[in-house]
Amino acid sequence: MRNFETGPQEAGAKHKADERENERAALEAAINYAIQCARETDILGAGDSLEQARLNLSRALLT
Repeated sequence: MRNFETGPQEAGAKHKADERENERAALEAAINYAIQCARETDILGAGDSLEQARLNLSRALLT
């Protein structure tokens, strides 16, 4: 008989945690890409206003 390190419940919980981490990373990448595009096209202005926009998007989407 084989002994597994994780049972079905632990494996399911780990899968969900990995999925959430991947979703969060994808959202962070999308936010950073949007801000970079805004910088390059000067849509929102420069400097601090773009950083503030990034922080607001991050708070809204990731919390």
